[in-house]
Amino acid sequence: MAREINIGDKVAIVATVGKRIEERVALHFPTATFPCSIIDPEAKPGDKIRFEGEVVHVDDDTGRVTVQALGRITVDANSVRLLRKFRRPKGSKPLRDKVD
Repeated sequence: MAREINIGDKVAIVATVGKRIEERVALHFPTATFPCSIIDPEAKPGDKIRFEGEVVHVDDDTGRVTVQALGRITVDANSVRLLRKFRRPKGSKPLRDKVD
């Protein structure tokens, strides 16, 4: 992985607005396996929308991360932008065990 993204980090994903049906629009995320849809009366096809969320799963083998934004979205780690690293409170256990 080019950069270290861990569980709990806040990241941003940019989606492209696709087809429009009345007030609902389809969203296409880069490297995601399926589109999502939202209700946005002002979005036009081709617009870019940024969603922020927290990383809930990291797969080191495939280089994919799952982000909690509009539900759970799994994308490649290279298609997300790191906004803030997770810093755990002192005296608590880590979210993920260290692999030796």
